[in-house]
Amino acid sequence: MRQRSRTIFLYPLLAALLCFAAAGNAFGQRTASINESPLPAPTGHVNDYAGVIDAATKSNLEQRLRNFKTDSGVEIAVAVVKTTGDRDIFDYSLAVSRGWGIGSTADDNPGALLFIAIDDRKYFTHVSKDLEDELPDGVVGNLQRRFLVPEFRKGDYAKGINDTVEAYIQTYQSHHDGTAPPAQAPTSTRRSSESPVSWSSVFCCLVIILFIVLMVWAGNRQKGGKSKDDHDRWGGGGFGGGGGSVLPWIILGGSGGSSSDSSWGSSDWGSGGSDWGGFGGGGDFGGGGAGGDW
Repeated sequence: MRQRSRTIFLYPLLAALLCFAAAGNAFGQRTASINESPLPAPTGHVNDYAGVIDAATKSNLEQRLRNFKTDSGVEIAVAVVKTTGDRDIFDYSLAVSRGWGIGSTADDNPGALLFIAIDDRKYFTHVSKDLEDELPDGVVGNLQRRFLVPEFRKGDYAKGINDTVEAYIQTYQSHHDGTAPPAQAPTSTRRSSESPVSWSSVFCCLVIILFIVLMVWAGNRQKGGKSKDDHDRWGGGGFGGGGGSVLPWIILGGSGGSSSDSSWGSSDWGSGGSDWGGFGGGGDFGGGGAGGDW
C-alpha cells in the first residue's frame, strides 16, 4: 500500500517536470525562430506569395525599390502571404525582416519590411533602428491608414501596396530635403522583440496537470487492490502501457511541423531579375513600426 501511495505521489511531480520541459522547449523554439525567416529566401524586393500583385505593378515596384536603394542606401522589402497561421503577425514578420537580413551590415543600415497577410486581413511594417528617425511609428501608421487600408477594403491590393511604399519613399526623401512635416508621436504599436513563453503553452501545461490530478483522484476512489493480472491501473493508453508512451509527445508536442509551412504558397511572380543579389544582411530590427487590420 505504501509503495502504491508513493507511486501515485510521483505522478503530479512528473507532470510538473514535463510542463517545465515543454515550456522550456517552447521558449527555446520561439527565441530561435525570431531571427529565422519562416519564408523561403527572397527573390527580390517584392515577394508575393499570395498572388495579389499583378505582374506590371510588381515589376515597376521592384525597379522603384532597386533605384531607391541605389540612391539612398535604404532597403525596403514587401512580403505578402495568405496567412501567418496561429503565429502573431508581429512575431512572424519580425522573423522575416531579421531572417532576410534587410539592410546592410554597415553601422548605418536603414531598412523596412511591409508585410501583409491577406486572409488574416492584417498588415505590419517593420522599421529598422537606423530608419526610425525618418519613419517613426506614428508616421508609418498614419501612412498605412491613408494609402493601404482604403485600397485593401476595395480589394485593390496592388495599388494599396504600391501607394504605401511610394509614401514611405517620399516621406524619407522629404525628411532629408528638410521639407518633411513634424514627426507624429509614436503610437502604441511598438512591441518588444523579447520572446516570452506563449499563453497557449501555459494553458496546455495546466490542462496536463489537471488531467493527471483527476486520474490520480479517480484511482484513489477505486476499491480493492491489484489482481495478479492487473499490471497497471493506467492501462494500455497510460504512460507506459501497450509499449506506446505519451511522454515524448508531451515533451516534444510543440516542436512538430510549424504552422507557417502552410502560410505561404508557390505563387510568387518571379525572381525579380537575374541580377538580384539579395539584401545586405543587416536585419537590425528592434520592434519599431506599426500595423493593423482592414
